[in-house]
Amino acid sequence: MFESFVPLRLRALVRLGWKRLREALDNRAAPHTDAERLQIEAEVAEGARISNGYFALLFCSCGIAALGLLQSSAAVVIGAMLISPLMGPIMGMGMGVARLDARAFERAAVSLALGAAVSVAASALIVFASPLRDVTPEILARTRPTLLDLIVAILSGIVGAYVLITKRPGVVAGVAIATALMPPLAVVGYGVATRAWGVAGGALLLFLTNVVAILGAVVAVARRYGFTPVIRRRRRWEEIALVATLLLLSLPLAVSLRDIVVEARETARVRNAIQQVFATSDQHITDLQVRAGGGGVEEVRAVIVTSRFQRQADARVAEALGGRPNVQIEQILTADGLPQADPAGGALANRALATSRPLRSTPEQRLRDMLGGVATVEAAVAPEPGRLTAAVRLEDGATLSDYAALEAAAQRFLPEVRLELTPPFVDLPLIPFEEGRSTLSESAERRLDLIAWAFRRWNIPAAQVIGSASPGPRGPRPRDARVAAARAQAVAERLEAMGVRGVEITTNIPDVAPEDPSVLWYAAVRPLGVPGQDAEPPPPPPAAAQPGAGA
Repeated sequence: MFESFVPLRLRALVRLGWKRLREALDNRAAPHTDAERLQIEAEVAEGARISNGYFALLFCSCGIAALGLLQSSAAVVIGAMLISPLMGPIMGMGMGVARLDARAFERAAVSLALGAAVSVAASALIVFASPLRDVTPEILARTRPTLLDLIVAILSGIVGAYVLITKRPGVVAGVAIATALMPPLAVVGYGVATRAWGVAGGALLLFLTNVVAILGAVVAVARRYGFTPVIRRRRRWEEIALVATLLLLSLPLAVSLRDIVVEARETARVRNAIQQVFATSDQHITDLQVRAGGGGVEEVRAVIVTSRFQRQADARVAEALGGRPNVQIEQILTADGLPQADPAGGALANRALATSRPLRSTPEQRLRDMLGGVATVEAAVAPEPGRLTAAVRLEDGATLSDYAALEAAAQRFLPEVRLELTPPFVDLPLIPFEEGRSTLSESAERRLDLIAWAFRRWNIPAAQVIGSASPGPRGPRPRDARVAAARAQAVAERLEAMGVRGVEITTNIPDVAPEDPSVLWYAAVRPLGVPGQDAEPPPPPPAAAQPGAGA
């Protein structure tokens, strides 16, 4: 199966690379004299030694990295990489493993552990004291390590060890940037300071990935250049243990890489679906957040700048994606895009342009121009300065959420006034519940917010809440009545908290259970005091009765 997916040339390159790696582990290239090896070992030990200068460099490097991450400045973060001293202890650990020098490895490991702890603590203190704590792209880039990061760390470790052993300092800066040891620790400190444990965990995994990969690369290069155990010959289990450690570390990184690839593919699919829904208008996606899982897209958050309001955009995008994703699209309406007068165009040209452009001197006129072809503005008044109310009507089939979205989009277009769009009386959404439960879910909370908005726009102070429940196989039971009443009470309390007064409570439990009991797991809200809109208990759904679960 593996060979069916991997091209022949790639398989040949993998075999050649493995052969070269084995040669690197088995042979010595350009052997050093004993004096040269002793000098290199002394330099490595000095770089891994704990000193006041080591901690000073750590604090400065971590401070620069933390501030660069908070500002989302790649240049500042690169500066922190250049002065970070953490590569020295890792080199010391690798040389200790290559020579089987337990004391040297222990000293370097203690130096690295203390350095990492000081870096995390310093970063946490800086973030805690900083007024900027938003998650920036530079921070997010270090919270999801993948298999590619492991490969980069291995190559960086090889080059770093090669530069140290062969004394070629010309690429030291590039090695420091490629290894990127300090920024992940700074992100760990950010996660600790802000209690964003997911961010801290992802950055810690990236740091450990870099350490283990660089350590393995240093061991391989050191062995190749003659830094082998003096007491006994190298044993094969050491190679197996090193490769097994890298493979074990690569498993979560491969999973993370797969998730990122899936998310990128689903994001492209979501973007295409949004563009199709808004194809009849000029549109620009300014913000798009997609959460994908094993079954496809699960959640979409988008902000669209458009010249034409699209009704039921959320539902249409969700339908195009398939499944049942949670889609929330915020639309920002723009002007009609007519050009401004050109001073070089001449008086006659500008006068013709002015007469062809509709006047938009008042917020009401601008609102009518903006909604032209989308909604009918039946009446608009300005009851007080800085406030504009308008009765609007969309095409048939528009839901209450369409009107709320239209008001939000129009408000962005008219920031100088407080805009209130009054929709016509339409059916209010039902409040869903789980089987036998009366707890409001997140979806129910959003629907109640929408209903409260409609009551404010309609200037309706009172409502009736009808709690429903499905009866048992032999008819209504006492617990069915309790569940229905609890559902109505939960909705009534939420409405009263949002300013709806005079809420009446009633229940609706049919005598016969419907074929699908879940059609009665809801509560209905009806306005009171509106002609033709007074509440009546909804009839039971037309379904064949059958024995089933209640409530």
